[in-house]
Amino acid sequence: MYLHTLLTPLLLLPFSAAIEILLPLYLYPGQEASAWSNIFSTISTHPSVQFRVVINPNSGPGTTSDLTDENHIAGISKLNSYPNVTTLGYVLTGYGQRDNALVNTDVDVYASWSADLRLDGIYFDEVSNDRTQQNYDRMEILSKHARESIEGAWVVFNPGYRAPEPLFAFCDMMVEFEHPLVDYQAEGILEQIPGEYMGKSAVQIIETPEGTDVEGLMVEMEQKGLGAVFFGEDCCYKVWNKELLEKMADAA
Repeated sequence: MYLHTLLTPLLLLPFSAAIEILLPLYLYPGQEASAWSNIFSTISTHPSVQFRVVINPNSGPGTTSDLTDENHIAGISKLNSYPNVTTLGYVLTGYGQRDNALVNTDVDVYASWSADLRLDGIYFDEVSNDRTQQNYDRMEILSKHARESIEGAWVVFNPGYRAPEPLFAFCDMMVEFEHPLVDYQAEGILEQIPGEYMGKSAVQIIETPEGTDVEGLMVEMEQKGLGAVFFGEDCCYKVWNKELLEKMADAA
């Protein structure tokens, strides 16, 4: 009786899966991927944390089907060696203005990379959040092509701000917010995401001030059931603070 009394409140608590790190790796890797060393270190010391790492050699894959930059080859190969990493190829969609054929070509280039560089999915950036059937049809077509080109592709849409709910049907994760921390705190973003889509949603927070209680924010996000998060120090994911990386991974 006493044990049942203790356990009952715990059983009533909502279950939330562990939050993941959605990591936009736009920084050039440097000689033999030395500029990514902090990232490799954090990944290797947090084997239970899932990292979704976005690869972006040249605002996309570049124009050749053969990745020839030796430093990118070294870095991507190493990322693919970690069991807790999913690598995603960055593809611009231009808020509905970029031609579908060009978008699909970028996907095809990623799909053609050699086995040790093989990516696990596609990260579609600048996704339009227009609430039109034309937009929904377009993103369904692009997502379908990605999944046909890369077997088992994990697909992310990034409109940067609250997406129309029909778009969730065509992706595995939706970036519902990509703005400075001050805006995240002012706008109550988690309260705006419908509960049924929380686990498929991510926030990418930029311009995170030094001293921010990242752990406390992530506890709240995880309790709400948010799927993934990233905290960046600068606006454009070119500055990698090891302490900030470690805080995210420790709290995940």
